[in-house]
Amino acid sequence: MDSNEVAQSRLPLLRFLSFVRPHLRMVAGAALTGIGKFTLPLAFPLAFKYVIDVLLAPQPKLDHINLMIDRWCAGFAQAAHMTPTAEHKLVALSGTLLLVYTLQSIASYYRNYWAGVAGNRLIFELRCKLFAHLQQLPNTFFDRNPSGAIVSRVLNDVQQAQELVNSALIDIWMDAASLGLVVVILFAMNWRLALVALSIAPVWVALMRYFSPKIKVVSHRMQETLENISGEVQERVAGATTIKSFGREQHEVYRFRESSQYLCERTVDKVKLAARQEMFIQLLTRCAPTIVVWIGALLIIRGMMTLGTMVAFFTYLGFLYLPLERFAQFSVVTSSSLAAIERIFEFLDIKPEIADHPLSHPFVVRRGAVQFENVSFSYSARNGASGRTTLTDLNLNVPGGCKVALVGCSGAGKTTLANLVPRFYEVSSGRILLDGKDVRHYTLKSLRDSVSLVAQDALLFSASIRDNLLYARPDAAEAKLWEALELANLREFVEELPAGLDTVIGERGVKVSGGQRQRLALARAFLKDSKVVILDEATSALDSESENLIHEAMEHLMEGRTVFLIAHRLRSAINADLIVVLDRGHIVETGTHSDLLNRGGTYARLFREQVRVLVPESALTATGTRSSMLA
Repeated sequence: MDSNEVAQSRLPLLRFLSFVRPHLRMVAGAALTGIGKFTLPLAFPLAFKYVIDVLLAPQPKLDHINLMIDRWCAGFAQAAHMTPTAEHKLVALSGTLLLVYTLQSIASYYRNYWAGVAGNRLIFELRCKLFAHLQQLPNTFFDRNPSGAIVSRVLNDVQQAQELVNSALIDIWMDAASLGLVVVILFAMNWRLALVALSIAPVWVALMRYFSPKIKVVSHRMQETLENISGEVQERVAGATTIKSFGREQHEVYRFRESSQYLCERTVDKVKLAARQEMFIQLLTRCAPTIVVWIGALLIIRGMMTLGTMVAFFTYLGFLYLPLERFAQFSVVTSSSLAAIERIFEFLDIKPEIADHPLSHPFVVRRGAVQFENVSFSYSARNGASGRTTLTDLNLNVPGGCKVALVGCSGAGKTTLANLVPRFYEVSSGRILLDGKDVRHYTLKSLRDSVSLVAQDALLFSASIRDNLLYARPDAAEAKLWEALELANLREFVEELPAGLDTVIGERGVKVSGGQRQRLALARAFLKDSKVVILDEATSALDSESENLIHEAMEHLMEGRTVFLIAHRLRSAINADLIVVLDRGHIVETGTHSDLLNRGGTYARLFREQVRVLVPESALTATGTRSSMLA
């Protein structure tokens, strides 16, 4: 790994640490109590050494460690009004160890509690920040990123990042403090054996530097694969009816097995790397004690070290090598967490293309007049690449209260044109005026509060009818809800439901029919009561009866409002004040229904084609109704 790669890998980590700052006191408390949890047991080997060298097999001369413990035990015994005999010193030593382990248990509790609280709060804030950031991103972001991939980063990657809090920010300090203290004690007991015990350190460092980058790369691939699988599952669940209708269940099972197999293979790659790393680390930490015992035995034979010192030293080797093994485990967890953090910041680094202008104001739309001045737009331009322009040099003047029908073949730019008004997309050139002001000079909230949208595929949330209606106007009184339902010709249906407004309609409104779902979306738009309304093929999914009810309600509700009606059923365009015909991103015709029919242009051709589909040629000729239907 070169210096540039190291710098790049550290940057996301440093940015992640900024989320730790508000919880630094709790993290520090967890780290300190964790240090206590790991270092307090270090007293046991020294106590064992004292028991062997002083109480069981007294040495003629006490070393400085045994002398220090002996003074402590004698003082403890005297404080308890006991004679400092060997038996009483043993009681004092046992009482001290009981106190040490009691403190360790308390430290362990606070370490686990503070670490858990800090980690969960940190991840809560990171997940909320990521979700809030996603709400600010333009529609182009959601056009080019599958929903499953977005969900995976918000849930899976953020959860994986939490492991870094426990491993790198808390546990690593506990092990580092324990390791440092053990090294000091080992050198204090016998510096020769200490050097032998630490001789594996260079090899350990080399192994860590070799395996950690590889594990990180594999972890990144795993998370990308999981992201793709999340998208596939979400898409297949949403399309369950389509899958069944074509009898493709087994095909989808096969596809899912293929994707899952790839994830399994990447997981096995990670497990294999982690297992190899652990194997080499354990080989080091198992061979080194053998050498220590051999040299230590020679020192005892030559009278250069006591048996108690040897026993204590050997016990401390476990405290020395266990952190080294845990550091290897940390590297696996940290590599996975860093890969997840990098993916999180990939999304956080995407700057919102559409935001409030520094000079924007919360203007109130009073007339709803809309003007398009030399407007061009390209989806590719928004994505930072070259490609086909969707709209080109459009000029259109829509007076306030005008009902405009946007007509054209699929892909002509009808929906795109309407979506530029509330700034779901930003124009590539030109400008759009609303009541004489550039829409970019409105705050996004005030602009979108002034525009209601009923999309082609009306989205309803998995909540009650009441909650879905209140989404448009949270402070609306119940009487307003019933009024909106009545305008959408849906009041009678809701009144017949056992739970009424509190009926839960299921995910995406699956518990109601398509027509009812469309009318609920219309009722929500009616409740919003904005000056500009966009109906994106709002009646194309309805049966004839429902469509008639909607048309009747719209005629009354939309008076005095500017309406952009996008429909392939040209029946909806007949009564429009203005019909705008688009073809390949250009406005090719404008006028009323009768004017455009008389011109015999694109609109007349589209209208004749729809009439020919609805009423066969032979029937029209036989009954002489062709001219009357086109009039």
